[in-house]
Amino acid sequence: MEDEIVLSFYDSLLRKSDLSLLREGCWLNDRLIGFMFDYFTHNKFKLISDNVLFVSPDVTQFLKLGQGLEIGIFVEPLDLPSRKLVFFAVNDSDSTHSPGGSHWSLLVYERQRNIFHHYDSFSSHNSPAARSLAKKMEPFLAAKSSHFVEDRCPQQENGYDCGVYLICVAEELCQNFLDNAKKCVGESVLAEDVRQKRTVIKSLILELGTKKT
Repeated sequence: MEDEIVLSFYDSLLRKSDLSLLREGCWLNDRLIGFMFDYFTHNKFKLISDNVLFVSPDVTQFLKLGQGLEIGIFVEPLDLPSRKLVFFAVNDSDSTHSPGGSHWSLLVYERQRNIFHHYDSFSSHNSPAARSLAKKMEPFLAAKSSHFVEDRCPQQENGYDCGVYLICVAEELCQNFLDNAKKCVGESVLAEDVRQKRTVIKSLILELGTKKT
């Protein structure tokens, strides 16, 4: 049976198989996370899109594993030095072909304090990968002598919700930036919010799929 396209939205192309991953118990893939990053950029947080950049999971994977000049070719169009916040979806895969692996976490560069914040919903599982990525990004972000911090993050209660936590934390951080608020996501992102998020994302995809982008 053909894997039907359910939504084409900016850089995101979602199919029925992607939509099925929003069932409870499924691990979110790079396409769903990439879609939410596109949605934040072009819809929900469009007002701050000049200051905030979401780097897609597939590009992040390449940056994490790439070297030297090849990284520069990818990051130059992103105009990283002009961004106040930069979001990266980090995974624990060592494959250059797919940002798969078994766990997602969120790395955020905050220019005002020159800090890389790492939010991991499963203790510090992805810390080595996030630290490696932060080190590689320093020169392209003009972030000399930056600091790396493992920030407080709500912790998942199962083995499959890491991608949902990543999305919820990224959304809360953007809302804080928009509102100039100082909330701690470790306290403001609740388990109930995460449980409901799969349904919210599915409804959003189906709603956008009925419109022309």
